[in-house]
Amino acid sequence: MNDGISRIIEQNIKRAMKQGAFDNLPGQGKPQQLIDLRFVPPEQRAAFLALGNSGSLPPEMELRKEIAKLEEELQTAVEAEKTNIQKKLIEKKMFYDVLRERRKQ
Repeated sequence: MNDGISRIIEQNIKRAMKQGAFDNLPGQGKPQQLIDLRFVPPEQRAAFLALGNSGSLPPEMELRKEIAKLEEELQTAVEAEKTNIQKKLIEKKMFYDVLRERRKQ
């Protein structure tokens, strides 16, 4: 970022802090709840965050989230659980592909 712009932003933040703009914010003093966006393409992340904050994600995004979770589970699963997780993963991916195809029509 341009150094001039960075300085202006920093000055505005400091001014807002002195004026108390950041006092008594919800969640103050608590750890932030970071959202895992690895499963969301970069160009769709802003829309995902906006929809997620409103409490409604499109079915495709919910499925992508579930697929990412299952892929992580598969990495750490014991051998006896892997077959079941793989089956769920295949089903979710197939359903995701069907939803994407419907959107294209």
